Amino acid sequence: MKWIPVSLTFFLSTLSFLLRAQEAPGQIDGVFTVNAKQAKRLYDAGALFIDVRPYEQWQSGHVDRAQNLDLRGSFRQLMVPGILEKKTPIVIYGNSTYHMRGAIGSYMAAIWGYERVFFLRDGYYGWLALDYPVVLKSDVLEKSVSVTRQ
Repeated sequence: MKWIPVSLTFFLSTLSFLLRAQEAPGQIDGVFTVNAKQAKRLYDAGALFIDVRPYEQWQSGHVDRAQNLDLRGSFRQLMVPGILEKKTPIVIYGNSTYHMRGAIGSYMAAIWGYERVFFLRDGYYGWLALDYPVVLKSDVLEKSVSVTRQ
């Protein structure tokens, strides 16, 4: 019976090594890779931020003014001609450096002809860590409670 916990521990540690999150690339063809501080300058200049995480994650917290275009769904809207001017500066992000969604979305936007694509490699959590403007689920709940009380 002693071998079961030992073998289970070995199996789980091997599995976790194999399933380790892959780090997002530092360079993507046709895309400018930026960190959170550089993205903040783009934010201040009015760039469009696109969050490619699933809606549930976006709803829990996201960069203020960011649009949610889930990579597995609504992100494809950017393929439609005329949806967004191709010269519009867009900052695309996912969760963090260790998630590929932002990198994939940035690459796809560049392939679709967008000329000013910025990949926020630090992701939402890098932005959040620097205390930059975000909308949290608790903020939305507080606003809805205060509206109903008035």
